[in-house]
Amino acid sequence: MTRLSVRVALVIVCLAASGAAAFLIWTFEQQLRAQQTVSREFASSALAARIAVADLRGAQQGYVAVGQGPDFWFARVTAIAKDLRNDLAALKTLASSPEASIAIEDATGGLQDFEQMDRRARDFARAHQLLSASDLIFADGFDLTKKTGDAVDRALASELADRNGVLSFLKRREAYALAGGSTVIALVVALLLPVPRRKFTDEVVLPASPAPVPDVLRETLAEVNDFGVVTKPVLVQPALRSVEMGALSAVCADLAKVSDTRMLPALLERAAGVLEASGLVVWIADPDGRELSPILVHGYPPQLAVRLGTIARDAANVTASAYRTGLLQTVKGDTVSAGAIAAPLVAPSGCVGVLAAEMRNGGEQHDAMLSAARIIASQLATLVGPPSRSARSEAAG
Repeated sequence: MTRLSVRVALVIVCLAASGAAAFLIWTFEQQLRAQQTVSREFASSALAARIAVADLRGAQQGYVAVGQGPDFWFARVTAIAKDLRNDLAALKTLASSPEASIAIEDATGGLQDFEQMDRRARDFARAHQLLSASDLIFADGFDLTKKTGDAVDRALASELADRNGVLSFLKRREAYALAGGSTVIALVVALLLPVPRRKFTDEVVLPASPAPVPDVLRETLAEVNDFGVVTKPVLVQPALRSVEMGALSAVCADLAKVSDTRMLPALLERAAGVLEASGLVVWIADPDGRELSPILVHGYPPQLAVRLGTIARDAANVTASAYRTGLLQTVKGDTVSAGAIAAPLVAPSGCVGVLAAEMRNGGEQHDAMLSAARIIASQLATLVGPPSRSARSEAAG
């Protein structure tokens, strides 16, 4: 290609191809970011709604709790129901999948049925007909909150599946645009490059062998260090970690359906997979709230629960600290020992236990893993009965 007009035309084609490819890639990247942002907002609202459903169920049980005024729990249930209604409205505006919209409508209907039942339960509680109120709360209340929570889980799964399909399509289009533009540019550059003529000679030139690299002795390194040249270790920041939202929501949904304790070991194994934990121990407080006992163990030998014994409430470890404060505690791992997370199991009556997780690969340093541990612990708390009155008074003072 030696003619000037041809070379100019090829340069114009190359610039046009690169500009078109860059514009398409930029457009697809903007669409990808918009889809990812909406997916994160939807998942966040769905998790908030799922936690609100669990809180709603626990707060309503305070109507019939002995020694507590029902007016506080009336206001608490009203506030949680309002927040849940706002979360469902936010989910409805963000939903793009028809299946997700239908599931959100089902969740809204379940919340409305719950509010109607709640008004009757309040009337029984005000009339001191606690037996009738308990029948509504522990039968209809449980079924309606379960219906609402399952609908939220279905909406989350359907919406994420739909948006993942859109993301895959946009990524393929972006790859096609990049490949097409690169192919055109490479072809034009290959046509524009001059092909030099080779001169053949009888002389064979051998490449020079590289000079040997001398070994550095320890004595030499010691002398260099004496002059103040000291190597410093490079600190590697841990890579960002994310949580599989679909797996997390599925575990929470199945925990809400537990009707037999024999289902818990398998669910605990799935929870460990979500948290990327090598071991999990569920500690439950005794009726007096003075010590914690291990009732579920995953990732360790079966006889470990017997060997662990109990943990006193005032013990100097993260498990006891999480139980006393009701706040999540962590232990940072190092090259010798693994890290740990202790998430309290907080019920409306107070902290009833602790979920302890032995983490791998520095998971205890990532906010996503800490949030997932809080969510799973809050769901486990709904399966544990409230501690006795003496335990609550001791924890309070």
